Amino acid sequence: MHYEEYILVSVCFTEYDTLARLGISDPQSFVKKRFKSDAVQYLSSCCVGQLIHDQIESEVDEVISSKTWSDIMVRYHVLFTLI
Repeated sequence: MHYEEYILVSVCFTEYDTLARLGISDPQSFVKKRFKSDAVQYLSSCCVGQLIHDQIESEVDEVISSKTWSDIMVRYHVLFTLI
């Protein structure tokens, strides 16, 4: 497994800038080719794996069902500052 693949697989998230600094000229296409069978969300500056998507969805469901609130920025601040 290459370093760039390890980044995405281990954290389920990577910035396109990070891949570009590793010498990948078209990061979004690179991720699409390498992980075509995985559920990856492609955002403007990064891609997010299914694990993070599921965690956010679960947290939102919990907030709705418990009629409370949650500050997801605490947990996902890096992701939301990139969007």
